[in-house]
Amino acid sequence: MIEDELKHTTEAMQKLPVVRRTLELLREKLPTELYYHSAPHTDDVLSETLRFALTDKLSPREIELLAIAAACHDVGFITRPAMNESLGAEHARLEMTQAGGYTEQEIALVERMILDTALVETAVGPKQIPSTNLSRYLLDADLSNFGRDDFFDKGELQRKELGIDQEIFRKNSFALLNAHRWLTNAAMKLRQNKKEQNLGLLKSMVFSQADASSLGFDRLGFLAKLPILLNSNLDTQKVIRIALGELKGRIDAKAATIFLLDEDQSTLSFWALQGQENHRLEGKKIPADIGIVGWVIQNQEAVIIKDAAADPRFFSQIDKDGGFITRSMVCAPLSVREHSKIGAVQVLNKASGPFTPDDLDFVIQFSHQVALAIENAQLYEAVALRSKQLELVDSKKNELMGLLAAEFRDPVAMIGTSAELLGSGALNDGFMVEKTCNALSTGVQRLSKLIADFRNLSLASSLHLTIQRERCLVLSIIRQAVASFQSVLPLRGVSITMECPESVGSVEGDMNLLVIAVGNLISNAIRFTPDTQSFVVKASKVDGFVTIEVTDHGRGMSHQEASRIFDGMQDLPPAHEISASCYELNSRGLGLGIPAVKTILRAHESTLEIKTSVGEGSSFFFSLPSPS
Repeated sequence: MIEDELKHTTEAMQKLPVVRRTLELLREKLPTELYYHSAPHTDDVLSETLRFALTDKLSPREIELLAIAAACHDVGFITRPAMNESLGAEHARLEMTQAGGYTEQEIALVERMILDTALVETAVGPKQIPSTNLSRYLLDADLSNFGRDDFFDKGELQRKELGIDQEIFRKNSFALLNAHRWLTNAAMKLRQNKKEQNLGLLKSMVFSQADASSLGFDRLGFLAKLPILLNSNLDTQKVIRIALGELKGRIDAKAATIFLLDEDQSTLSFWALQGQENHRLEGKKIPADIGIVGWVIQNQEAVIIKDAAADPRFFSQIDKDGGFITRSMVCAPLSVREHSKIGAVQVLNKASGPFTPDDLDFVIQFSHQVALAIENAQLYEAVALRSKQLELVDSKKNELMGLLAAEFRDPVAMIGTSAELLGSGALNDGFMVEKTCNALSTGVQRLSKLIADFRNLSLASSLHLTIQRERCLVLSIIRQAVASFQSVLPLRGVSITMECPESVGSVEGDMNLLVIAVGNLISNAIRFTPDTQSFVVKASKVDGFVTIEVTDHGRGMSHQEASRIFDGMQDLPPAHEISASCYELNSRGLGLGIPAVKTILRAHESTLEIKTSVGEGSSFFFSLPSPS
């Protein structure tokens, strides 16, 4: 019964536009050297996903979303295997959006399922971790061959694809299979018995009596206790340095080092050292793409080096700087996910002979647990820092709200008094009428400025800004932005020079928000343009991108000042320093205009840039792609 239903459902799912187009793409584009992650593998995962979903009686809509996730989950192997999951999720979103009929929540669910297929190193071994209920079915299907007769045949295809030594591959497969637990009732029911048989056979291949003797119970005991050590203290660097010393001792090596990648992954730091007396390398940085350690991180592959000096990848400058002679080494990457590179661990100069495959395996197992501890510590620090930043922003936001509320009193009173005088009929003198009208106009201008400040406050503190994309004429954007300042410019005799030929064309974006962004840059320029002088609003088109630039000839800024204005509410000036006047020369506003522009541009996948120097003015500019 289930086989007939499975056949019918599979045929129906293969006809879905998203699934059909994706399967065709995989058959045409997957590289031929992918023996395991091939089009038949995706067909197999699709079939198993549907089998498990039907067995557990999921709804037709859930089955459809699972079919899409199963079809798309390996699309990334066409271009960049290291980013397979994220590229597969991106492909699914594009296809589902193009097909139509799927909600944002459903698209996000399929993305999440595909991202969950990434292997995560845990203290008990590599695992896939589901974040949604439906993910469990895709993950069980992805590893379904663990519980089937073709387990060893599929494993050989994967080993051939990876180019890994058979002994190391079997050990890694045993760790994965041993750590794996079925996530669905269907997989447990249909695949558990065969999985236990496969695990027993694999165990007999991996752990012969000779293997158990060479691996050593001392090392196994250390690895078992390592998670407790790594979680014993909040000072992660301290406990990892202790663990590194234990690793060095159990391998009988002269030194051991942990390198960490910096934020932009361009440099490596010597983060923890054991075995070098002078510690001259502590904290030293080197480029991330040089040396054996750089190669290991970039290729995510552990190595044994018997003669370091003879290896063309060896970077001898490190030895010169540290006063050390590297003869041999074991180096393993630190990574929690396939595309999440953290750094590397390196063990140098074994005293009792050459490094062995068991030493390599020991360092690899050590690296998995250390990488997880380092990432957890980094995440904790990032969350703590973000929490402090949010507290500061929230405090500044409350302060601004109070300040703006207080600022409303004066213009409201000014408008109220002026309107009352004009309405009373008591003003017969033309001069007094003119003076009262001017006061009324000033009050309205100040209210308009305060409303703009509230708008900028909302934009500057927004984490996710939704935009309505349309084709916008660049000339219209600039004209609308300039028009809102026509009543302000005469107050100080400031003028605007527009340089925007119609040939610049259009950009894709949210018209209202882009007008606000350009308006904020103009507002900023007015403040720093000397009386009776002008500033320039310019648009130009080069290589398919339109650049909009606002340039003043004011006092300019130092590098430190320029970086600070992007902090927004974190650099809020004291209340007494904020000018009550709208656009006095060099007056200090609330500091929200530029951060609001940044938020708007971020939503448009663009960035605000600045060129400035003291005494020579400032130029703010950004670029957007042009469809015309």
